[in-house]
Amino acid sequence: MLPRLHSSTVAVVIPNIVDSLDEIPDPPIRLVPARSRCRVIQARAASSQPQTGKSSRTAKQQADSTKNEFQVELACPICLQTQFHIDASDGPTYKSFPCSRCKRTFTSSRGVPDLTLTSGIASGVYQPNSSAGQDIFRNPLVSFIYERGWRQGFKSAGFPGADEEFRLAMEFLRPAYGQVLMDLSCGSGLFTRRFVGSNKFKGVIAADYSESMLQQTQELFNKDQLLNRSKLALVRADVGRLPFATGSVAAIHAGAAIHCWPDPTAAMVEISRVLQPGGVFVASTFLKTFSPLGEFLGDDTVRPLNQLSSSRSLPYRWWEEQELRDLTSSMGLQNFQRHRINRFIMFAVTKPHNGSDNQDT
Repeated sequence: MLPRLHSSTVAVVIPNIVDSLDEIPDPPIRLVPARSRCRVIQARAASSQPQTGKSSRTAKQQADSTKNEFQVELACPICLQTQFHIDASDGPTYKSFPCSRCKRTFTSSRGVPDLTLTSGIASGVYQPNSSAGQDIFRNPLVSFIYERGWRQGFKSAGFPGADEEFRLAMEFLRPAYGQVLMDLSCGSGLFTRRFVGSNKFKGVIAADYSESMLQQTQELFNKDQLLNRSKLALVRADVGRLPFATGSVAAIHAGAAIHCWPDPTAAMVEISRVLQPGGVFVASTFLKTFSPLGEFLGDDTVRPLNQLSSSRSLPYRWWEEQELRDLTSSMGLQNFQRHRINRFIMFAVTKPHNGSDNQDT
């Protein structure tokens, strides 16, 4: 396992990475059994929010409220059978998530659900493999400076800036307007805030593996008084084992993230599973060093050069456009579209409806 990064270590790591861009008491749990045919256990998460007594709302008011509520369908990351339904309008109040099937209780931090595989258990002798590309962003200092200088360094690779990237993403996300969007590997919430502020989605799930990034997301979101807190749900999650019900979200966005994922194949399996039929996955990442030349000569022509100039010495993986096409199509995602500038690429793919036979463009 890699040692924990301290401030002194980060001071060395940051310039190297930027330079590389130039190169390139709680209430009890109530278990409600689901239909036996589905074999899914429905569990209500324990909340710290006190109950204030019987509601005086009429049946119609309750029905209207339920229709407008932003509810998140979480799932046990081990079995994916036990589901936890949380109401985001309650805010970050949830304490625990018990799975009777797996005999595990997942916890939360500051009311934010932690549904990673290590949540709620003491550290033992066994330690899972660690990824430097993922773990570096768990350092509080890196999380703090991400929007205060780090992200701006992406401009040298062709990233057009947060506002333009948001505009491009929203073009791809149009089919999901009015539905639930997940901002996966949300980081400090750079795009989460924009998605919520657009008022185009029923709600936004901000998911990240880094506890300190989620804290930044929460703090920066709360500073903007114009944002609707009831439209945001924070969840700590591992992209390789997403704790969400199958087919539960209309769209997933992952901005400048896929190059940090330890296992992109496992991540794409999970993304395909969680998307509902017709759902959209939108992501941006870094292309390989000679990809700009490939736009003129063809990516096949410059592939040998890219293979020589790989990112093996870095904790990240740079991509070739065809690799992204191959990866997404192998998981049943279709209709590949993209915007490409220098080493920046934003692409979108769709989860097909049953019987769909659309091809990539």
